[in-house]
Amino acid sequence: MHGSFDTRALGPAASANALWNPTVAALWSIVFTPAFGAWLLMRNWEALGDARQALGARKWFAFSIGLLAVRLLSSAVNARVNGQSNLMHWAGWMLLLAWWIGAAAPQARLLHSRFGADYPRHGWDYALLLAVFAGTAYWILSAGFTWLLVALT
Repeated sequence: MHGSFDTRALGPAASANALWNPTVAALWSIVFTPAFGAWLLMRNWEALGDARQALGARKWFAFSIGLLAVRLLSSAVNARVNGQSNLMHWAGWMLLLAWWIGAAAPQARLLHSRFGADYPRHGWDYALLLAVFAGTAYWILSAGFTWLLVALT
């Protein structure tokens, strides 16, 4: 079973090198977008000391945020013109699949080959709370932007 260690009990050195399970991060990214998972994988690469891979994860994160911005604009425009387009919906699923294959799975394989199932892990409480907060902020921003666009045009 993949339980999570309480890294606080292991001291600051173990806590600094604690990692998020990339497979679980990928599964949570279905709910919270690849931006969430890319951020966690970036932090994992940093903890592992791999700056090149961390930069790659940062690019996935930036691209995911960019797609969210385009999706926000697209939904506002669709609301304004009373249209409906599934293009951004499918783009989001394609990004998730590409990120999962290109970033999450390789990190999961690396951690499994290097550590097996035995490595200090971060707890999920803080990360999930932050994801819920960010998702709520995005939803409020999207609703406000849509309202503003419809009201002013």
